[in-house]
Amino acid sequence: MAGVAKQFLWGAASAAYQVEGGWQDGGRGLCKWDIYTNEERITEKVVGVQHTGNVAINTQDRAQYLKDIGLMRDLGLDAYRFSLSWPRILPEGTGQVNGEGVDYYSRFVDDLLAAGITPLVTLYHWDFPAGLFADGGWHNRASIDWFRDYAAVVFDALGDRVRHFITMNEPFIDIFYMDLIAENMRAGRSEPYRFTSEQYGRQAPAMHNLLLANAETVAEFRRRGQEGMIGIALPLYPTVTLDPEKPANVAAAKLTDGLINRWPLDAVFKGTYPQDAIAALQAENPDFVVPEADMATIRANPVDFLGVNFYSPALVRHDPAGPLGIDRDANPDAIKSFNGPVRPEALHDLLIRIRDEFGNPPVMITENGAGFGDGDEVRDGDLIRDPHRADYIRRHAEATLRARQEGCDIRGYMVWSLFDNFEWIQGYTRRFGMVHVDFDTQERTPKQSFFLYRDLIARHHRDAAPG
Repeated sequence: MAGVAKQFLWGAASAAYQVEGGWQDGGRGLCKWDIYTNEERITEKVVGVQHTGNVAINTQDRAQYLKDIGLMRDLGLDAYRFSLSWPRILPEGTGQVNGEGVDYYSRFVDDLLAAGITPLVTLYHWDFPAGLFADGGWHNRASIDWFRDYAAVVFDALGDRVRHFITMNEPFIDIFYMDLIAENMRAGRSEPYRFTSEQYGRQAPAMHNLLLANAETVAEFRRRGQEGMIGIALPLYPTVTLDPEKPANVAAAKLTDGLINRWPLDAVFKGTYPQDAIAALQAENPDFVVPEADMATIRANPVDFLGVNFYSPALVRHDPAGPLGIDRDANPDAIKSFNGPVRPEALHDLLIRIRDEFGNPPVMITENGAGFGDGDEVRDGDLIRDPHRADYIRRHAEATLRARQEGCDIRGYMVWSLFDNFEWIQGYTRRFGMVHVDFDTQERTPKQSFFLYRDLIARHHRDAAPG
């Protein structure tokens, strides 16, 4: 396959709570995940041991992250996507700015740029400030102002050097998955991963507030005349059923597509919401009413680019006991990834769909990666072999480039993730990194996938070079 022009960014991704550590250092306030892991101990209920992001992989230490930037250079990265910890910048979520936190991120951006690496900065990756979360979080209409004001602080501090901002990461997973799992565990429910239609209806206003906060933040970015682009990173799952002969399964797949894919995509590109998804939620929560003034704000502030987080398609079936009659089918793959069936062609088809249905917007693959368990993490002398991850990255990068050749305006590809890190409710039991991390010593060891990705990047850089 021909080389990719230099404006295409090859990179990798991370998130603040998953990598930084230093949970009580540098003036940082608490976020909801500090409460989930330290007080409610939700990881202990999942994996049997209490895991937290208190230390993570210690990138809050400049000496450590400078070594990590050295690995990024060895890998040949053009870009590094990372998120900011909202409570590291605003310890209470609003009000007093923590200068030490701002300085940390400013220095990190400078160090990336000095290494020739473009920073892609995500403003929010699930670490809602704990005090504001106790005041309702995204359910509180004031969250729209809280977030916009936080973003303004970031634009003031970093906007002179950062040219790619992402407002939010995976709002649907934040609102309809992680928070509901925590709620179920808090309530002692025997099946914390099973949600109810009532819960989905109750969460709908929070999702709306988050999408409205995105629009207000895009407006703030433009009011300031910021250089560069601002987008949003969405978890997009092509929805399919393994038994399409049953109309109820087909309907469940369509509704799932409306909730996960069309709701945020329609919002950020068309300024509308899909009526089938909204009607299903309103049937569970009649108080969920979307004011036309809110939709006017959303319509007036489309994003500049779309971040696509893709791991697998969603295998969906009808289940009357599931939320809104929806449930997932089991992964049929013989070698199972943590996040679902491995289908690179589904990524290609998703990108074509975005091209055709949403006006071919600029797209960045902001997350794509896989974990397969201990069988794909085998030490062989000085090398850690992860052939399934390496093959996953190769095939999905090829699918991305094929869609680009077919006219999709794709600007970059970010692997999730560069390093093994804290994986939310699974703690440190699941590894997604191209670099192995010993969580006791913080020692980094590149894996087989690291070298495959390095060679892939080098080949495309070489093929794209002039002359």
